[in-house]
Amino acid sequence: MAIAEHVATVRHFNRAWTEVTALLDDSYLQSGLSLPEARLVYEVTRRSPQAVVELRSQLKLDPGYTTRLLDRLAKRGLVTRDADPDDRRRQLVAVTEAGRYVARHLAVRSDALVAELLEPLPPADRGALVAALDTVADVLGAPSDAPVHIRPARTGELGWVLTRHAQIYQEEYGWPGFEAAVAQILAEFLGRADQGRQQFWVAERNGRLLGCVGCAAEDEETARLRLLLVEPSARGHRLGVRLVDECLAFARAAGYRRIVLHTQDALTAARAIYAKAGFTVDHTSAEDSLDPNGLAEHWSLDLA
Repeated sequence: MAIAEHVATVRHFNRAWTEVTALLDDSYLQSGLSLPEARLVYEVTRRSPQAVVELRSQLKLDPGYTTRLLDRLAKRGLVTRDADPDDRRRQLVAVTEAGRYVARHLAVRSDALVAELLEPLPPADRGALVAALDTVADVLGAPSDAPVHIRPARTGELGWVLTRHAQIYQEEYGWPGFEAAVAQILAEFLGRADQGRQQFWVAERNGRLLGCVGCAAEDEETARLRLLLVEPSARGHRLGVRLVDECLAFARAAGYRRIVLHTQDALTAARAIYAKAGFTVDHTSAEDSLDPNGLAEHWSLDLA
């Protein structure tokens, strides 16, 4: 898709969103405040007092425009401004009790507006909308504050495991045959009937899948860790560690005495997670490497 089509899609969304959320009304949520004024009240209420220069930087507002907005809020008795006692060159803005009341009123009205938007939607559409908005926030550098839950994969979600492994590894490494190897692993997993001895987990936030890992039987006493993956946007928050811990806890509870895994020497982040969990390298080989220019590594951990 050309950049012009991307631009048109984003602008279309902006128009639709401002209409359904009434962002263009003179009085945002019937509060008597404009949208920028309401946002300032919200931000000052979250952390009060705070430096005006920090507030302006956070919201990317023009200095003169910020001053005019704060002047109007101060005249309404919603905020106060005073010199910073530790640095008289800086000005601190604080919320008043009247400002806190307005912030609570706005929060209730905003929740009601969003609920009115979501409630008529079928559950699948509602989940897709929330997951898409979570993706938008991540892509634009404003990740969600919602917690990430690790749970067993549901019907159809192993298709996501295959798709994202194929896409991410192609983008980051370009290994030939990798998608076929993942498809074979998942086919073997789905072909086994004993669910008490194997499991696949996904990491989910607001309906959006962010990672996965599997545990399958190698033999009666040995489990195999399979297909650890964390979305690029979710890396750096110990999600890979949590997924591996979930796999190890399951393997121990299922009665396995040992767990093994196969990885590549190029996967430095994953290798660090395995080493931290107690895995050690048994041997390396080029013959079964998925990377034409690297080595396959075979790791193990004694669970007993």
